[in-house]
Amino acid sequence: MTRKIACALVVLAVALAGRPTGARALDHPLGVRAGYTSWGSINQFHFGIHSDWGELAPDIALVPGVEVGLGDDFTVVTFNGDLIYRSAELVSRPWEMYGGGSLSFNVVDGPVGGTGTDLGLSGLLGLSRQLDNGHTALGEIRLGLVDSPDFKLTLGYSLF
Repeated sequence: MTRKIACALVVLAVALAGRPTGARALDHPLGVRAGYTSWGSINQFHFGIHSDWGELAPDIALVPGVEVGLGDDFTVVTFNGDLIYRSAELVSRPWEMYGGGSLSFNVVDGPVGGTGTDLGLSGLLGLSRQLDNGHTALGEIRLGLVDSPDFKLTLGYSLF
């Protein structure tokens, strides 16, 4: 279990070290996130980071992230590849709605049976708000479709 957390922290450090500096730093805003996860009978607190890699096409963005879930004698490390569609049509600025899907790699370490891995798929729906200080706050709901947590409720905040 400690090895999984150490690996997740190494990934976080690499992500932070690889960030551009200066004027290009805003190209890939980095944010923190935390919330509640439910997966079968497992209930956890999760925390992690995400980075908005920008638009791949109009209104479609790639937002990868790493999360660590703790609770009920399980540790779950999730590497997410979120593909989201942003829409400002249903809400007005500074608010923005988004929805999409995520392909994830889940590493589950539990008290019985050792460590297992799953390639998962989930859908997500979120609401973000551009704050006066230039940062963004978000609230997100994620529903597992295949080999992913059944439900995640996440709050996040961009740091850069």
